[in-house]
Amino acid sequence: MGNVVAILLLLITIILMVQSGEGIINCDEVEHSLSPCISYLTQDVQPYPSCCNAVRNIKGMAPTVSDQKSLCICLINAAKRYSNLKEDALQTLPHKCGIKLDFPISTTFNCQL
Repeated sequence: MGNVVAILLLLITIILMVQSGEGIINCDEVEHSLSPCISYLTQDVQPYPSCCNAVRNIKGMAPTVSDQKSLCICLINAAKRYSNLKEDALQTLPHKCGIKLDFPISTTFNCQL
């Protein structure tokens, strides 16, 4: 009886791991994807098409609310690594690219809300 319970628990754990792992956000991949946006975020220039494509691609990485929270955390942590990043450029990037994100990009936004 104990072995059956242990096997059932193992199977449930595996199923939950597979389901929760379907939309894993890789922060290194997100940050690398957004590298074409650095000039827009640090200088007075318009975002390049490659930057807007990157924003569009990372939005596609986060179809679920859980994924969006993870993406939000990745973006904020990446933004905090650049001391010369312009906060206003960060906040307006999706709009400048014509892309609606379900959360604002800001170094002060609480992604857990």
